Amino acid sequence: MKHSYQDALVFYELEGAHPGGFELTKSILKNEDIHKNDKILEAGCGLGQTSQYLAETYGCQVYAMDNHTEMVNKTTKRLQQVQLPVNVFMGSIEKMPFPKDFFDFIIAESSTSFTTIQKSIREYYRVLKPGGTLISIDMTAECILPGEHKEEIMNFYQLKTILTQSEWISAFEKEGFSHLEILKSNTVIEELENAQAEHVKPLPSNEAYSRILEEHYRLTLTYGNSLGYRVFRMNK
Repeated sequence: MKHSYQDALVFYELEGAHPGGFELTKSILKNEDIHKNDKILEAGCGLGQTSQYLAETYGCQVYAMDNHTEMVNKTTKRLQQVQLPVNVFMGSIEKMPFPKDFFDFIIAESSTSFTTIQKSIREYYRVLKPGGTLISIDMTAECILPGEHKEEIMNFYQLKTILTQSEWISAFEKEGFSHLEILKSNTVIEELENAQAEHVKPLPSNEAYSRILEEHYRLTLTYGNSLGYRVFRMNK
């Protein structure tokens, strides 16, 4: 059985794996006007760190969803341990089990890129209430990548494509989103250079998952100037 990058994140319980990490998430959310009665979806919840923070900090109605079984299991266990009433769902953000005009906010942290992007954006628009807010942190190509480089990255992360900033904007606007802002942009290398040193917990030994992380770090350094991320904010 071939393991994926997501499998390695689950095995090592690596949280906030998106560029900027959990500190970026908190800095974004503090600028939002979130109320207790708001319904918020974390689309691609990973290990549930952001869902827990939303429920604890704002007391709002949080829904967490992921299509990775172990991530869903760990998120469910985490939230039960802290006794938070977060609704956890197993499913794809390309076809979500929610009615139209349901959520006030959606936050997607490095999850949209791992799907059929246009389908997921269409679903975000469908389940958001009119005037609702989408915040999406997405891998972005800083330039047109040579075919072999793009293929290498896509194969490792199991992506269907890698969009440039302008392609992301076009994809969001195609589904009807408006008032689009870019809250933050950075290349991978710039993000690494600016990151503060953190205490890294020792990881359990596992040859297969270690190789996956080593390859992830190699690709990060190799394509760190060609790849970056954007924090997009927009309204329905």
